[in-house]
Amino acid sequence: MNDENRSVRSGQPAQQSREDGSYRERLESSSFLLEEDEDQDPEAAQPDVAALRNLVEHTDRKGTAFQSVAVAAVQILERALCYEREAAEAALSLGQQEKLTSMVDTIEQAAAVLRTTLDAEGESVMHLCASGEQPAPTDGQPWWFALTDALEVLEEGTGRMTSLTTAQPDGSPARELSQLIAQLLRGHHDELLLEADDWIS
Repeated sequence: MNDENRSVRSGQPAQQSREDGSYRERLESSSFLLEEDEDQDPEAAQPDVAALRNLVEHTDRKGTAFQSVAVAAVQILERALCYEREAAEAALSLGQQEKLTSMVDTIEQAAAVLRTTLDAEGESVMHLCASGEQPAPTDGQPWWFALTDALEVLEEGTGRMTSLTTAQPDGSPARELSQLIAQLLRGHHDELLLEADDWIS
């Protein structure tokens, strides 16, 4: 989309031009580079919800470590969901909106699957954490700001899940879960980064 069309969309050309410049500076100054998980096969496909369901259905979900990772994963996924949904609502084209909506659906299903694994203690922790949740994304943001916010949240979430992965014993259900969620978040981050690159170019 050219600068003229973006200005028409906002109805405020001068302000839009300043916002465009601010966005480009913000995006270009942020590397959004994620360190690769040493245990991750770079050729591996992004995990889907079916893979997550298979994991939780065929593993011991009662352990403290697994519950702790599941709680963290739900919190991270649901926060990322808010920002991805905001980016989808601000999409500049139908094709872009469809792509982002599909990503929103995936992360929403993943969070729902993990919520079913929480025991009473895990649900209690979720309830306690809800009172201290971080602010939600600002409604009605222009697409480029919504996209950048979503990228930052996904990058942060991937980093947290990767740290949880390395803290768990090899082969443990908790490690497998944290690794799977980290891969899912990284995949979504990379998809949004491609959208950002397309817009800048």
